[in-house]
Amino acid sequence: MILLESLDVRLDRATITIIEWKVNLVGKVNVDDAVGYGWAGQILDINLSDGQVRKRPVTPEFARKWIGGEGFGAKILWDEVGPEVEDGLDPRNVLIYAAGPLNSTLAPTAGRLEIVTKSPLTGIFGDTNSGGHFAPEMKQAGYDAIIIRGKAGKPVYLWIDDGEVQIRDAGHLWGRDVQETTARLQYELGDRDVQVSCIGPAGENLVRFAILMNNLTRAPGWTGCGAVAGSKNLKAVAIRGTRGVRIAHPQEFEEACRALRRKVRENRMFETRRKIGTMYLFRMMHAAGHSALNNYNITQSSREYLEKISGDRWARDYVVRQTSCHACEIQCGHFAEVKEGPYRGLAADGFEYGSFGAFLSAYGSDNLAFAMAATKYCNDNGMDATEPGLILAWLTDCFKRGIITANDTDGLTLDWGDEKVALEIMRKINHREGFGDILAEGLGRASRKIGRGSGYYAQVTKGRPSFEFNVRVMYGCALASATSTRGGDHLKGWPYYELAHAGGAPSQKRWGNPHAGDNTSHEGKAEMTAYGQQVFTLIDSLGTCKFLSRLGLEGLDEKDYTRLLSLATGVDFTVEEVMRAMDRIYNLEQAYNIRLGMGRKDDTVPELYVSEPCDSGPYEGKIVIQRENYEKMLTEFYRHRGWNEKTAVPTRETLEKLDLKDVAEDLERRGFLGNGEKPPVTNREQRSRGKSRG
Repeated sequence: MILLESLDVRLDRATITIIEWKVNLVGKVNVDDAVGYGWAGQILDINLSDGQVRKRPVTPEFARKWIGGEGFGAKILWDEVGPEVEDGLDPRNVLIYAAGPLNSTLAPTAGRLEIVTKSPLTGIFGDTNSGGHFAPEMKQAGYDAIIIRGKAGKPVYLWIDDGEVQIRDAGHLWGRDVQETTARLQYELGDRDVQVSCIGPAGENLVRFAILMNNLTRAPGWTGCGAVAGSKNLKAVAIRGTRGVRIAHPQEFEEACRALRRKVRENRMFETRRKIGTMYLFRMMHAAGHSALNNYNITQSSREYLEKISGDRWARDYVVRQTSCHACEIQCGHFAEVKEGPYRGLAADGFEYGSFGAFLSAYGSDNLAFAMAATKYCNDNGMDATEPGLILAWLTDCFKRGIITANDTDGLTLDWGDEKVALEIMRKINHREGFGDILAEGLGRASRKIGRGSGYYAQVTKGRPSFEFNVRVMYGCALASATSTRGGDHLKGWPYYELAHAGGAPSQKRWGNPHAGDNTSHEGKAEMTAYGQQVFTLIDSLGTCKFLSRLGLEGLDEKDYTRLLSLATGVDFTVEEVMRAMDRIYNLEQAYNIRLGMGRKDDTVPELYVSEPCDSGPYEGKIVIQRENYEKMLTEFYRHRGWNEKTAVPTRETLEKLDLKDVAEDLERRGFLGNGEKPPVTNREQRSRGKSRG
C-alpha cells in the first residue's frame, strides 16, 4: 500500500526561496516489495506542474526484466509518452534519469548515466549517456531512476538530499551558463561535492540539440535532453547521496572487479586510450581510409593535415593532466590548456573526438586551439558539441555551391575553417538570434526549412546528423547506424570485426561467414550487427562504459558483465537471459518508433553515400555501398531480428517470445501488426500531407 505524507520543507539559506507548492512523498517503501542488492530499490517521480513528488519501489520482477539504465528508461518512456505527444517540447513528455545496477560500485567504469526522453531533435526515441559522477551519487541517494514530468510555472531546480526532495526557485540561475550555475548551486547548498546536472542558455532557449551538462563537462549529447529540461522550466538537478549501495556477494564481486581491471589494463589499446582518449581516432580513420573532410567532399586527409590535428600532437602541446569518471581504470579524460595565440589562457576538460572531428575535419579547420574554444563554448552553454560543427560544414558547403547566400546568413560570408564566423554563428544559435533561429532547430530540420536541394548535403539519418565516417565505406557500420533506434549513431552497436578488418578466418570462426568482417561486402552482417546492439544496450543498462569492449574481439564481453551483474544483485542471471533482456529492450525501442510511424523507409543512409564515389584514399573512384546490396543486407537483418521484412515492425511472435505481449497488442490495436505491406499513416503524416496538398 502506498501512503502519502507531507514533506517539511526547510530553508537552508535566506537567499533561497522554496516554491509555495504542497510537496508530497510516498511513505517508506516496503522493502519486501523492492530489490535489495545492486539496485537502489526506488524510482523517484516528480511532477513540476503540481509539485507532487512520489516514490515507488523497483520490484524484483521489473528489475530482472529491464536490468536498469537504458532498459528502465525505455520501459518508462513507452508507458508514459505515447504518439499523441508529437513534440519532445510538449509538457507531457518526461525526462528520465536512469542508473544501472553497477553504478557506484567497484565495477570498471561504473559511472555512466543514462537520460531517456522523446527527442525534440529527431521526434523519436531519444536516449543519451554520459560519464562523470552523477549516476553514482543518484544511486547513493537511493534511486535507480528519476522521472520528471509536467512544467513548472517559473524556473526551478531540484534539490535531492538522500530521501528529502525539494523543488526550489531558480530565477537567480536562469540565463547563467553551466559553469556559473554549478558553482552557485554548490555554494548555496554548502557542499562542493554535490553533483549537478544543468542546462545553459541553449536549453533555456529551446535549441533542439541542447543538452544537460553533468560535472561541468560530461555531456549526454545528441538527442536534445537539455531542450526538454528547458521546456519544463527546469534549470538543474542537484543531488547528494550518502546511503551506499549493497552488494549481494561483496568478496566475490571485489575479486571479479580486480580481475576485470587487470583485463582492461592488458588491452593493447589501454595506454593509447589513457594518453589521448578518443583523439586516437584521427589516425585510425586516416589509416583505414575513412576520413571525411569539408562536409564529406574529401574522403582522405593528407599526411600533413593529419599531423596538425592528430591526437598525439594534441596530447603533447595542450594536455595538462588526465581526468577520470567514477571507477574508471582508463582515465581517458584530459584537462587541456592553450598556451599561446588568440585563444591563450583557455583551459578546460571535456574534449573528445566527436566535437574535434566536426570542428576540424568536417568544417575544414586545422587549428586544435579553435576546436578547443568551440567545444568549450558548447559545453559552457549546454549545447551538443558535435552538431554545431556539422551545421557549419553543411552551411559552408551550401554557401560555396550558391544554395545558401549572405541574404540567408544575416550578411555573413562563409568559408572553410573560418573561426570568427563559426563562433558568431554558434552565438546566434545559442540565443536563437536571426539566422541562428533556423539553425537551432537542428541540421535535419534546418535543411528541410531552407530547401533548394540543401538536404542532399546534410548528412542526416532519422533526424540526427550522421557523423559516421565509416558508414560510407562499411556495410556493417552502415547497417548499425541506419537501424539505430535514436538516429544515425555508432554507439548503438557498430560491428568491430569490420573496424578491425577481421574478415576471412576470424569472421568464419565467429560468425560462420568469412565476409562478416569485410567492409566492402554486404554478406554476413545481420547476426554480427544485432550482437553489437545487444552488447551496447547491456553496457548502457548496467551503467558502465563502452570504451572497455570491442564487441567480441577483445575487452569485456557479455560473460564478464553477466558475472558482475549476478554477484552485485544476488540474482542468478545466465548469459542467455541477459542477452534476451537486451533484445527485449531494443525491440521495445523499435516498437516505440514504429508507433510513431517509422519503418523500413527510415532505415537508410544519407543519399550522398550511395550516389557519389570517394574522391581520394584507398576507395578513390568507388561507391562502396551499393543500394541493391544494402537492401539485401537490410532484409537479412530484419529476418534475423524477427521483424517484418517490408515494414521493420517486430512480429507478434518475436514480441511474445520476449515477453512483450502487451506491446504486440498495442501495435495491433493501432494497426501496425498484421497489415503486411506498410505501417498505417500517422496523424502527423496526415496533417503534413494535408498541408502539402494545400
